[in-house]
Amino acid sequence: MSDDMVVLPGERCRKAREAQGMTQAQAAQRLHLSVTYLQSLDADDYERLPEATFVKGYLRNYARLLGLPADEIANTFQQMVNDDALEKPLQLPSMASSPSSAWRKPVLITLVLAVLVALLWAFWPASGELPALPENKPETGQQAKQENMNDNTVAQPSVGAADDLEGIDSESSSAAAELDGEDSPGGGMQGDGQDANAASDPQDGESQAQQEDDGSSMLAANGLDRLLLSFTSNCWIKVTDATGRTLRQGEQSGGASLMLDGKAPFSLTLGNAGAVDELLVNGSAVTLPTDSPGKVVRISIP
Repeated sequence: MSDDMVVLPGERCRKAREAQGMTQAQAAQRLHLSVTYLQSLDADDYERLPEATFVKGYLRNYARLLGLPADEIANTFQQMVNDDALEKPLQLPSMASSPSSAWRKPVLITLVLAVLVALLWAFWPASGELPALPENKPETGQQAKQENMNDNTVAQPSVGAADDLEGIDSESSSAAAELDGEDSPGGGMQGDGQDANAASDPQDGESQAQQEDDGSSMLAANGLDRLLLSFTSNCWIKVTDATGRTLRQGEQSGGASLMLDGKAPFSLTLGNAGAVDELLVNGSAVTLPTDSPGKVVRISIP
């Protein structure tokens, strides 16, 4: 064998190309390969090239271009491929899994399900029924009344202040009556005559004074409206006027009467509609929607 046979195929082609003065770019163009492929052939770097069959064809065409024995160079490359395959360890096909592993997974799943069923059976109630949920019962009139009494915490207006206002109104009315009597001619004579009539008939004077007091108590002064209530039995109430002011709130005893002044309309809440004996606004009677004992009524009057 000659010395050229021990030279690698790529190196042998490179030396022949350089001896002919041909560049890599020229050789790559004539072989219709990229310069990168040609560089890998010259360096015998076959890892960067496609499969061995293609590389063998590239070397065969490269040798023919340079006038070298193409079959000899291709056979040399094939021998290198065969030797490289012998040096690599034999890769045996992986052994198939044993048939027993195919049924292990279903068995494990079955065991887990069995354990879950056993735990569920152990902790299930003995009666076999789940506890019933609590039912929401409708509120009765007495419960609604109690809740309203607990929720309404607005302070009540003082009774003394209301009495002071009533006293001022009565004093102003008396003063106006006296001024009218003095300005009119013969006022003194008229007054004496009235006093004489009052002295001669005291019962007529008392009835006239009572009628005047009843008429004045029906109406409020200073442009306000008056609300009158009387009760036959105990009743919880809450009264607010149009301005949102709470006029009265709390328990009223049976037989009591209540007079409140404010701006109409009034918002009235009664805990016991049957306990209301009389309801007047500025002297006009107001009828409740119901008079059933224990019935809660919420109305706006007039």
